[in-house]
Amino acid sequence: MMAAAGRWVAGAAEAAPPPPAVSEAAAVRSACASAMEALSACMQKGSDDAGCMQARMGLTMCIAQQVCSAEADLFHSYKGSADGEGAVAAFNAVESCTARWASRAQGGQQVEAAQ
Repeated sequence: MMAAAGRWVAGAAEAAPPPPAVSEAAAVRSACASAMEALSACMQKGSDDAGCMQARMGLTMCIAQQVCSAEADLFHSYKGSADGEGAVAAFNAVESCTARWASRAQGGQQVEAAQ
């Protein structure tokens, strides 16, 4: 497909743009590369300490800031709050949202690979 006056024209020699989930996944990988590296390094050490937990949470929040901004913002609003239950519920919503996104993104990558 080829862009013509701001539109994609079917049948043109260029490939169609990738599905949004694939493009979004690439953007998330780029934005969260350092968080992914930190978690990977921790996991390679075989460590299951608080540092790994912090790395996992950092990666989750990085992804959430990209694809689940409302949930991430709600969780961040609990910073300094004494409402532990609210913070846990907000983080659970972040994890649920990022898991749904990951499932959709993985499905988009599988579609692209099959083509």
